[in-house]
Amino acid sequence: GKEKTFDPSFKGPIKKRGCTDILCCLLFFVFILGYIVIGLFAWLNGDPVILLHPTDNQGRICGLNYGDLDLRNKNNLFYFDLTRCASAATLINLQCQTTQVIIFVITKCVDQDCREQIAQRATSTFFLDWDKYICTYGFNARKAYVNSSLTIILSGKCAPYYLPYAPVVGRCIPAIAVDSLNLISSAVDEAGNNFNASLDASNTTITYQSLLDGTAPVKLYLEARAIAENIFADLTVSWYWLLGMLAITAVVAFLWIVIMRWVAGIMVWVTLLGIIGVLSFGVWYCYDEWNRLKTVAGSNTTIIAVGFTTNLSTYLALQDTWLAFLIILAIVDAIMILLVIFLRKRIQIAIKVIEQSSKAIGWMISTLFYPLVTFLLVLIAVSFWAATALFLASTGSPIYQVIDSRNLTSLPNTTSLHGQTCDINLWSNSTHQYYLNDDVSCVFVKYGGTSIFHNNVIWLQVVAVFGMLWIVNWILALGQCTLAGAFASYYWAWKKPQDIPLLPLYSSFGRSLRYHTGSLAFGSLIIAIVQIIRLMLEYADNKLKTAENKVAKFILKCMKCCFWCLEKFLKFLNRNAYIMIAVYGKHFCWSAKEAFKLLMRNIIRAAVIDKVTDFILFVGKLIVTVGMGALAWAFFTNKFVSLLQAPTLNYYWMPIIIVSVAAYFVAAGFFNTFGMAVDTIFLCFLEDLERNDGSEEKPYYMSKSLRDVLGKKNKKAKKR
Repeated sequence: GKEKTFDPSFKGPIKKRGCTDILCCLLFFVFILGYIVIGLFAWLNGDPVILLHPTDNQGRICGLNYGDLDLRNKNNLFYFDLTRCASAATLINLQCQTTQVIIFVITKCVDQDCREQIAQRATSTFFLDWDKYICTYGFNARKAYVNSSLTIILSGKCAPYYLPYAPVVGRCIPAIAVDSLNLISSAVDEAGNNFNASLDASNTTITYQSLLDGTAPVKLYLEARAIAENIFADLTVSWYWLLGMLAITAVVAFLWIVIMRWVAGIMVWVTLLGIIGVLSFGVWYCYDEWNRLKTVAGSNTTIIAVGFTTNLSTYLALQDTWLAFLIILAIVDAIMILLVIFLRKRIQIAIKVIEQSSKAIGWMISTLFYPLVTFLLVLIAVSFWAATALFLASTGSPIYQVIDSRNLTSLPNTTSLHGQTCDINLWSNSTHQYYLNDDVSCVFVKYGGTSIFHNNVIWLQVVAVFGMLWIVNWILALGQCTLAGAFASYYWAWKKPQDIPLLPLYSSFGRSLRYHTGSLAFGSLIIAIVQIIRLMLEYADNKLKTAENKVAKFILKCMKCCFWCLEKFLKFLNRNAYIMIAVYGKHFCWSAKEAFKLLMRNIIRAAVIDKVTDFILFVGKLIVTVGMGALAWAFFTNKFVSLLQAPTLNYYWMPIIIVSVAAYFVAAGFFNTFGMAVDTIFLCFLEDLERNDGSEEKPYYMSKSLRDVLGKKNKKAKKR
């Protein structure tokens, strides 16, 4: 494209501007309105409680009143046979393949009298206390009891065996499963010693290991909860130290950005010369080894003759190996030296731009705290999506499906019923074909319905995810455009800081929100579309993991790679488009085109400053994160005991991890702002070079240090 020409009316970000990309703005607001309608409909029809509370195999929830069945005072789920919860079908279908009923913990869950009575299950004349037994809803054992308790128990109407139970997260769990966490008192050890094995109604031995297998998920939950409780206890006594360290992190990150105006050049040149020095030493060392091996017998054997071996010392004893190292390092060293020689001016420009960016942030410190606004807005958007997704997943009535675990190879002319919907009332009738069949059962799987809304819940979930992606990307775009407008105001101020507008960050935020919501929505829509396609590809890839079609897998991997690259390129293009929008107030397509052409006219400068900036930001994040992690380690392990006394903790490593992770995100927020400052000032610098020539009528706005690097001068300091 053609270079920009001088415009006497241009003095930085345009003040008088109009709304851009109005159609996209309207589309964005209509979509948000529809998104809110989906959320409201989900909230009115859904109930996340059903996803969090125990549910029996008929879809009933603990603590609710179902009219014909009042469960308000019954808050614990009882499994008739927990040993069946360890089956593969349970893992696949997320439902334990045994009858589950909701009971009242006090009268049932801890009662052990039934254990003695079950021993008389085959005695027809022995009177049993049926009130102690746990049976299906509405079943009257006294009326049904005719011959023996064995008949009733084998029919699946009552639990086949009983053990000491403990209520755990709303479920009745055998006490031995939770004994390792000292939740109860028991003489049973981890190996199962002193455990009195029980027999169920069919004389099957209920072993210690079978109970542990059936309760493994609950035991895992309990162990995780115990760890979480200890961590929470640690945080209650160390939270003020953590906040103090985060404050230190913010101060260190800010100071690092400020001192960039003095140390950026030193850091870059020392690193480049250090890399060249290391490579040169490597070249000398490889040559020395290659020359020494000339006098060693057998070292002239070729690598091909040696073949493949895991003994690396075999290769290191060959001349060819060191000659290959020598050639590779020499080529890389030569390339680095040539790059430094021929790109030295561009490297110096990058350093000066970084120094100017540091000064800009120093004059507008409020820009460092704008990421907090972005974080809060993103948190609101993600929270709304998460709540909507939960309510959508919990809408409707219980849906039941057939679980068919039969081996059909031994049953000719038999069709599997697995996955078909079923009526729990029909299957509960004793006249049904598969009544009380251990291999074929009708179980509750989820909540749903037959209405248009319920039949399209999965698509509403997709729309909700897409909406979350679009809104989050719009929030990020708003932040980039706001910061770009503020930093552009700094660059195009003739006298700094006198000519910097009052409240530049606030003014830029107002302009971005008032005039360019549509343009920001346009750019974020493109990114959201690519991201939703990537999520679909990830889903397809997960489904094809067990497939044998290698061609389909290869094509899918290629598509994932292509869309990843496309997303990276579009984010780079959008970032620079938002800078042009902030400066000129034009629509998205014009801004993206002009930014791209401007960068292509200065492709080498753009590449150099991009890599130099990436290096500076990487070093900054590394130093802040590692430094704060080391400080946290030294403090919480009492290395500063003579100065400060650290609190006593259960896990001293948890605060260290929290400080390190939080330090990284704090540093990332600060340095992302710094990166936006570099990109904005660099684009303004390129515009300045094309628009102006240093004459009295067209003076440069760039700093004197940048003009010195380019050999440019302003003929006369003209008051703007």
